[in-house]
Amino acid sequence: MTVVFVFVIANIFIASIAIGLQYYFSKSMAIESASARYSLIAQNTRDYLDTLDSQAVNTAKILSKYSNLISNGQINSLNRELFSEVIQNYPVFFAVYIGFGNGDFYQVINLELSPARDKFAAQASDRWLIVKITRGINGGVKTFEYYDENFNLRTTESEPTRYLSSSRPWYLKAKLETVYKSDPYLFNLSGESGQTYSMAIPNSDAVLGIDIALSSLSDYLAGQTLGADSEIFLYKESGEIIASNLEKLPRNIELEVKPITLSPIQQQFVDQHRVIKISNSMDWAPIDFAVSGVPNGYVIDFTSIISKMTGLEFQYINGFRWPELVEKFKNKEIDILQAIFNNDDNANDGIISDPFVKLPFALITRSNVPKINHIGRLAGRKLGIAAGWSITNSLKQNFPKIDIIEFGTLKEVINAVRDGKVYAGLDIGVILEYVTDQYFVSGLKMHLALNFLPTEFPDQLHFLLQPDQRQLNDLINRAIENITPEQRKYLSDKWLVTKARNSTSSGNGIVPYVELINGNFNKNQDSGFKMGKINGEDYFVFSKYMTFDSGQRDVFSIVTPARTVLAESSSEVMLSITISIICLLILFPLSWLFATPIVNPIRQLILQNKQIKDNKFSGVGPIQSNIFEIDELSKSLNEMAHSIEAKKLAQQELLESFIKIISQAIDDKSPYTAGHCERVPELAIMLADSASQSQSMPFKDFSFNDLERREFSIAAWLHDCGKVTSPEHIIDKGTKLEVIYNRIHEIRMRFEVLWRDADIVFLTELHRQPENKQMLAEILRIKKAKLVDDFEFIATSNVGGEFMMMRDLKRLKELSTITWQRNFNDQLGLSPLEVSTLTPNTQALPVTENLLMDKPSHLVKRTHDIKFDPKFNIKMTVPEYLYNQGELYNLCIKRGTLTPEDRFKINEHIISTIKMLEALPLPPELANVPRYASTHHETMKGTGYPRKLSAEQLSIPERIMVVSDIFEALTAADRPYKAAKRVSTVIEILYQMAVDQHIDMDIFKLLLSSGIYLEYAKKYLPQEQIDKVDINQYLEQLEPA
Repeated sequence: MTVVFVFVIANIFIASIAIGLQYYFSKSMAIESASARYSLIAQNTRDYLDTLDSQAVNTAKILSKYSNLISNGQINSLNRELFSEVIQNYPVFFAVYIGFGNGDFYQVINLELSPARDKFAAQASDRWLIVKITRGINGGVKTFEYYDENFNLRTTESEPTRYLSSSRPWYLKAKLETVYKSDPYLFNLSGESGQTYSMAIPNSDAVLGIDIALSSLSDYLAGQTLGADSEIFLYKESGEIIASNLEKLPRNIELEVKPITLSPIQQQFVDQHRVIKISNSMDWAPIDFAVSGVPNGYVIDFTSIISKMTGLEFQYINGFRWPELVEKFKNKEIDILQAIFNNDDNANDGIISDPFVKLPFALITRSNVPKINHIGRLAGRKLGIAAGWSITNSLKQNFPKIDIIEFGTLKEVINAVRDGKVYAGLDIGVILEYVTDQYFVSGLKMHLALNFLPTEFPDQLHFLLQPDQRQLNDLINRAIENITPEQRKYLSDKWLVTKARNSTSSGNGIVPYVELINGNFNKNQDSGFKMGKINGEDYFVFSKYMTFDSGQRDVFSIVTPARTVLAESSSEVMLSITISIICLLILFPLSWLFATPIVNPIRQLILQNKQIKDNKFSGVGPIQSNIFEIDELSKSLNEMAHSIEAKKLAQQELLESFIKIISQAIDDKSPYTAGHCERVPELAIMLADSASQSQSMPFKDFSFNDLERREFSIAAWLHDCGKVTSPEHIIDKGTKLEVIYNRIHEIRMRFEVLWRDADIVFLTELHRQPENKQMLAEILRIKKAKLVDDFEFIATSNVGGEFMMMRDLKRLKELSTITWQRNFNDQLGLSPLEVSTLTPNTQALPVTENLLMDKPSHLVKRTHDIKFDPKFNIKMTVPEYLYNQGELYNLCIKRGTLTPEDRFKINEHIISTIKMLEALPLPPELANVPRYASTHHETMKGTGYPRKLSAEQLSIPERIMVVSDIFEALTAADRPYKAAKRVSTVIEILYQMAVDQHIDMDIFKLLLSSGIYLEYAKKYLPQEQIDKVDINQYLEQLEPA
């Protein structure tokens, strides 16, 4: 199957490369195509905008220099035809007009533009609208004249007006030398947003103006065929949108508003004053601002609700900065100024309405500035604030130590804070937050809940009305009073809760992507067509600067998701993948056929490889194949098999040699073990072979193959390898007092001292009582005889050949109370290790000591705690001390010469065996070596060590190891600590152990019935040990009844 898959994978690989290359080139072509298309659209748009700009600029220059444009300060009657001809030549022009210094105004409006027709309620036959404003003693009069395309007058309408052309920005900023181009604003007469090109007319106070509606630009951009997901923006370098192909936020309130019932007087007022002029700031988002000249914000929606409640119509006046709007209000060019605070300065200028929203002040600083909760903490620091605020004077009066710096707009205030020009900026908190987010300004911090005590600063917004508009104020207050909680919540959710970045696309008037303002797509040069991340998604961005004849420099950008650009190439790739998969499915049976000459020999090679893995080298041979490489591989595999076999045999011989060397070293280490490590494997293998061949019930399911036999043999050779860690003086301990030497000589020397003391006492008393010489001599004889007898008893006890009776133990304890005098310091001449275990001697010499002593220094502590790995399942009780060398303690050993500490130290060799063998990286065929080698001290009844295994837990090889180890130890004739036992004696001992469930009964019977006991004895025992054994008596006794 693998070779077949190789063919398939090769085909897939080739197909993938082809598809990948196709995708790469398709993607490149798609990007190049999109780049070319976007470049063309950008160039066309630039040409369109540049042409539009050039047409407006050149037309303004030409018309303003036209000598017959005005005569004696009056409009020339021919201007109607002149202006209409200009508009016909440039249909995108919304209007052409002239304004005079006295406020008179003459305008020709192009009704072919649909917004204009709808705005002025013109009929279908109307083509031109001429607006004339003249000012007289009673104020201004505005006249609307509706003409068809041949300038046949259909109707004329007149109404009073306060419009003063000489106060408009296009008039005030017009110059003789250059054409002024305004920012987007709301045309006063039509309510349409757009831009004005204006130029002063020489030798007069008149100014020529040309209006271009932004809807024309947006319609042009929206008409570009880039796909539904593409966004086109024409915007200032600072991010303010001039035009785009996106839909603007709806001006209508998505909320039901019920009209309030008006009194007859109020209704009469509404009828007489239906249009109310109200201010609209350009940059006080989200409360009051404009998007491409169109009013937006909380207050705009609020006044729309008032309009629906009362029937009043609000005409928004924008395009001016706040100080200019204030000035126009004072000049009575505006009826309502919004939104303002209730303070003395505003109260002196007009009537203040009831509050309509509460918006607390806040400070904005750099993010590293500590929390500011009181305005007074800015003493000695610069505070930025928007120019024209009514609270400025109050701040200066109440907090004179604050250095107040005024800026033209709130954005300038925020930028000044960011750039470190001022320490903080002050405004309404929600506005600061919105504008900061709107312009992507980061690294700043808001300080809310600002305290102005002891001065109370107002935090509620009001409308400011002209002093003579008391009736209008009452009407507005009544509307404010009737605003419902649902309507207030709607306005709050829309403007005060939602941040600028969460508003719909370009609805806040700023390009919605920071990358287009200060990112990689808009630096000091055109970015062209680039791909990058915007809000975590891949986008293609085309960005290009546009500088117009008017001197204005704007940015044109197209933003398109990468998936849209690459959609066509992705579809082609998916089609290619589908076709490739179909072809692969067709080729799959052929791949199987082509693979057969390769697969079959390879399968045979796999079988031979498995034989090598299983060490069955004889089954490996050459395989015939017509494929040269496979034939060579077969020969190589055959040669490798023979090489591995030879190397494996050499490694086995080397390993077994090392094992035998280690075993020999253990045997040579101590005469007490002699040839034990060599003879146990011999006996164990003999028993294992016999058990494998036996057909008796206990062994009918047991058999050994060559690998298992070798595994068992290695385990037998290593069964005592842990004894390399056992101290020789413990293994060779032939007497109870023996450590590195036999301490019986220390005891004997103390008896020598007592013997000498008896002579001294005799001579001393004889000197005093010469007449009692015979009695004193008898006492001396009796004392010395007792010393001899006592020493002989202690010396005999030290040998450990007999079981100690209770009377013997009692006598030892009585003898230990005999004292003698030590006249020398026993802590001199010691090694550092010995000194470290002793308590400093504070007794003065001579010191009286007991004949037999158990000193604290005889207790040798362990240098580290013994902990057994749970995986070894070791169940041995660890004595508290490493050694207890107390003289009385050791002499009181009831049987043998070993204390419990000595016995554990010797038994600990089996733990070392486990650790050593478990640490070896044994191959699988030797996996049981650690287990076989470490269970020869277990018993059938679970009292052995190290794991206390029972008969059910011991396998036949493990039971064989137990019998082999004991039989060899009992029959060994080369042990210096014991006399050799005859074979019959050993068999009797083993029989008793089998009955006592110390060894396995079946293995014991096999030892006898197979004759291995005698075969082994003849090979390893002297002739005098081999006596006749009646094995039948044992076999018969062991037969079940």
